Amino acid sequence: MITVEGFEFAGIHAGIKQKKKDLALIYAPEGATFAAVTTTNKFGAAGVHYTQALLKKTDTLQAVMVNSGNANALTGDKGIRDISDLLTALGKSLPQINKDNSVLLSTGIIGKHLPVEIMTQALPKLAHSLSPDATPFAQAIMTTDLTIKTSVRTLDVDGRSVQLVGICKGSGMIQPNMATMHGFILTNADIPTSDLRSWINDIADSSFNRITVDSDASTNDTLMLLASRKGPTIPTSRQAEFRTLMKEIAVDLAQQIIQDGEGCTKFVTFTVDHADNDGDARAIFFAVCNSPLVKTAWFGENPNFGRILCSAGKIESSLVAEKVDLWMGPHLLVKQGAVVPMDKAILDAYMKNRNLTFRLDLNQGTSHFTGWTTDLSYEYVKINAEYN
Repeated sequence: MITVEGFEFAGIHAGIKQKKKDLALIYAPEGATFAAVTTTNKFGAAGVHYTQALLKKTDTLQAVMVNSGNANALTGDKGIRDISDLLTALGKSLPQINKDNSVLLSTGIIGKHLPVEIMTQALPKLAHSLSPDATPFAQAIMTTDLTIKTSVRTLDVDGRSVQLVGICKGSGMIQPNMATMHGFILTNADIPTSDLRSWINDIADSSFNRITVDSDASTNDTLMLLASRKGPTIPTSRQAEFRTLMKEIAVDLAQQIIQDGEGCTKFVTFTVDHADNDGDARAIFFAVCNSPLVKTAWFGENPNFGRILCSAGKIESSLVAEKVDLWMGPHLLVKQGAVVPMDKAILDAYMKNRNLTFRLDLNQGTSHFTGWTTDLSYEYVKINAEYN
């Protein structure tokens, strides 16, 4: 059982999808302080726009409803009205809820209106299903995910327990640029909204903004931090420790997304080291890790490191080829831009591992960037060719 003091959860099958759970709820009876960051995609879904407006209007949330199976994206003004109508209907099943302190997020197929009538009929069941256990919520927000994704940490503050729980979904259409993923980090700590909002971008940048499955930023990506304030206040002297735990949860969830990437057979950690600046380090990471040629070589367990260097060198940056070293796990492949003789059988054996590590050392500056990605498989193509 996954619990956080001050929150209740539900996840049910409403009928948006066939058979699987598809409607979820986080409920904070006494309200929760919150922060959120959303996708930078210009075609942001209705729930993204609703969340952005909510951030300007209120410091607290009572309810976060999430549906899967339908993204409510490219739905115009009706998409916003549908959210408002469904939150009003939720208030009839949970009269304590204030619609102005609630939101509906969506994930799934783009370009279809929400089945409002079907969802409305399911709301009494959703409200009745509320319990302290977050597991049904984690199940109901999944789309192409194969597993639920959760992460838990605790902190002792003067003999009282601070709980931190992370829940997310995401498997494909992954390169969040926030901040298709939804992420929630909940705590019972007494944290004001201002602190959460000052921390959230750093948390996103250290985790979800360092992953890519297929280079596509969803129309629906959203990360939320919520604090019920039912637990202890975090002393100033312990806040750095608390934020570190939040980052650990975010990194753990981000890596779980990559482990469950659509059709993936490899989990790849890729580091760009000693770049001239942070922008170059980040750009080179994504140039390599979004390359179909690189990713298909990883799937084929082919140690074709020439593809990595080709991708790193194709973008505008301060990279100097004659200074670059490339490591594959413990094996040095390239030294100062020139190949190092290596027994191919050793490299072939390394590529059979599920977890692969690469380090591209530019030997120029002090900036570095580590992120996580997948290979690109036949199964990925099949999943996305058939998804509708």
